[in-house]
Amino acid sequence: MKFHEALGAVIREERLGQEVSLREIAKAGFVSMGHLSDVENGRKEGSSAFIEAVAKALGVPTYELIIEAGYRMAEIKIPDTYEDFIDDHSPIHTTAH
Repeated sequence: MKFHEALGAVIREERLGQEVSLREIAKAGFVSMGHLSDVENGRKEGSSAFIEAVAKALGVPTYELIIEAGYRMAEIKIPDTYEDFIDDHSPIHTTAH
């Protein structure tokens, strides 16, 4: 998954979760409704100014959209704790026989 696709999905899910229309976010963020739709559907990339405007319209920090998109791009499971990381990467694997 590419970053702009992940970011678009995050924006769309946040908007739908708040039960607001594409038109409302476009108007509040002073962005084109068509461009917002294209970004949400992964057809176009949003500039940093666009992402900031949409985040503000959604009432969420810009970094939350970006970080969530990054998590979605990760090809590996991100451990919840340090102990989970160590368990998954231990050079010694024991198996019960």
